[in-house]
Amino acid sequence: MPLSKVITAVAIHLVVPLLGVVAFLLLCRRMWRAQIPSPPFISFFVLFGTFGGWLLVLLIALFWEWSGMASIGVFSLVLVAPFVTAAFALALRSQRVLSAYHRSAFAASLGYSGLMLATVLGWLGVRIFER
Repeated sequence: MPLSKVITAVAIHLVVPLLGVVAFLLLCRRMWRAQIPSPPFISFFVLFGTFGGWLLVLLIALFWEWSGMASIGVFSLVLVAPFVTAAFALALRSQRVLSAYHRSAFAASLGYSGLMLATVLGWLGVRIFER
């Protein structure tokens, strides 16, 4: 395998996820130091995983070879993650007044669920009216 392929593989599959984990930990530390009441750590963990998953899908599609694992990732991001983020949005609905972090987690969760719902419904509409 050429060196450029090795560097690409390491960058996509190791460096990008590691940077995501570091960014998440820095955000958690920032919330902890700001003494945010009941900080939304788990909500942000799911959001980082979801948006990071889409970043990995994009990078794999552009710079790597598509695989079955990438397909499973896309299916879970489209079919499972919207329900999880909707549940977090529902849970954060009453807590969004606590801090800007709560409002951000609520907005991102609700926005992702709404965007995926619109995308799936749009795709189904195109498929139905295509005939």
